[in-house]
Amino acid sequence: MKLLHTADWHLGSPMETRLTAEQASRRRRELSSRFADMIEYAKNAQIDAVLLCGDLSDDGVLSGELQDYLLSLIADAREIRFFLIAGNHDRYTDGTVGGCFSRGRRPMPENLHVFGTAWETVPLGGGVTVSGRSLPSEPVPPQLPALDAGCYNIVLLHGEIADTAALLGGEGECIPLGALRGQNIDYLALGHEHAFRHDRLDARGTWCYPGCPEGRGFDECGKRGFVILTLDGTHCTGASFVPFARRTLHDLALDVTAVDGGIYAMEQALGVLVRDIPADDLVRVTLTGASDDRSLDTAYLRARLAERFFHAELRDRRITALQPSAYESDISLRGAFVRAVTAAPMTEEQKSAVLRCGLAALDGQNDASLARGEGGLQ
Repeated sequence: MKLLHTADWHLGSPMETRLTAEQASRRRRELSSRFADMIEYAKNAQIDAVLLCGDLSDDGVLSGELQDYLLSLIADAREIRFFLIAGNHDRYTDGTVGGCFSRGRRPMPENLHVFGTAWETVPLGGGVTVSGRSLPSEPVPPQLPALDAGCYNIVLLHGEIADTAALLGGEGECIPLGALRGQNIDYLALGHEHAFRHDRLDARGTWCYPGCPEGRGFDECGKRGFVILTLDGTHCTGASFVPFARRTLHDLALDVTAVDGGIYAMEQALGVLVRDIPADDLVRVTLTGASDDRSLDTAYLRARLAERFFHAELRDRRITALQPSAYESDISLRGAFVRAVTAAPMTEEQKSAVLRCGLAALDGQNDASLARGEGGLQ
């Protein structure tokens, strides 16, 4: 038997923090179609069940069009069983069974089981069971159903694990690992954390976050995908993370301290840094290190980077290599400016940024990008 464990799709997410409206719309469509690609993968890999561990939606209930699309995909994959719990983003607001699928739109597929707010255990066959519940809004004791020690028991939950907590749910979406130990759980399938992570639950079982299937911001860089669990009867013979993202996000730093030769040398160094990254990906590069080159055309570098990728950002976080002591006796406007900034109650990074902007202005330049302090995707 093979199972696919996934979570945190956040379908319908706006993704417009830094992307253009056109890019964000494309990413939303890609994310939805990637769900279809996952089901096709599951069919080809002869997956028996898909564990959907919460936050399938981003804002509570999926649009009617998207509901129809997803439910038709699930219904067409009739050879696969799907198990869904609600996450904090699509948690029940009225107790209605269906999670992010609103009642009455269309019949639920027979191969989709949606766990409600009470514990349920569903036999999967071959001595394998799937239990789960949506987390309560108020903290409660876990009160798991009695799990047969002779079965392979999978439990679905969505939230933050904690070793010291004793209650389940609440505003912190708490999952008390201590209360779940010794309960005959073999695989605790989790959702909520957006990075792949796993560890032992107790001598018998393990817990696992598959992470989100696609990075949506630069806090979700690197490989993203899902987990495949392989069982032989009631014994696990393997669990593996499968990278599956349509696009990967990369957050890189370029130390410019040793880069000599002006803008073209900088462009060449930037090219070397990103040369192995696919053009479909999203990239953010931060310039770091010490530099006195106030004339650096960051707008040009930013444009060149944008030509190479689906989305690219360039941030200037260089610190000035200027020696303020050289301006102690300078009676010029430049000297007065340097002394004022040096004495100001700011961090060294802030002082460097102000010095870089101010000295560029005194040189007659207008690098607005220095003052903007470009942010990244959130």
